[in-house]
Amino acid sequence: MYHVELRDFPHNLCRFNLDEPKLRAIVIPWARQQPFEFGEERWNPVEAKITILEGPEIPLGQLTMGRGWGAAQRKGQDVTVRVLGEARAAVGAVAGAGAPGAPVVIAAAGASVPSPALGAGAAGGDAAGPPPVDAFALGVQMASLLGPDAMRLLEAWREVAARSGGLAPSETLALAERSLREGAQ
Repeated sequence: MYHVELRDFPHNLCRFNLDEPKLRAIVIPWARQQPFEFGEERWNPVEAKITILEGPEIPLGQLTMGRGWGAAQRKGQDVTVRVLGEARAAVGAVAGAGAPGAPVVIAAAGASVPSPALGAGAAGGDAAGPPPVDAFALGVQMASLLGPDAMRLLEAWREVAARSGGLAPSETLALAERSLREGAQ
């Protein structure tokens, strides 16, 4: 579970018990340094501060009367630098994937993906092969490829794939994109 605090004086927002998809909704735009809406506020990563804690789920009774963030700090570990670093590396790797000579970092689920920050033989990998896939980093990479409305496109893609058995993923993605375009007109 993740717990997040966003601060931009005079605004302060804490959210608790977030899973990875909900955390991605914050860290992807943060890594891109793009303003985003969260908790009925608009946050600008250039001006705001973020703290991300990882720890056990905090029961509702411990979140009342402003006690939640203190409980999250006592039971959790600050992973802000690591999570934002992974998100920035993934977003940067995807942005650079089209450049000549750039490594391809997207892989199918269950495959191995070398970390864009690590070269061959660097820490975290060995001569036997790349490190195992990081599901969070892969999710960030996929979301950045799907564009600014990734969650809506992903949901449409799932719906099309469910009713269009036998089509290739690229074909169902194209159908999902078309259905969203037609729905917006």
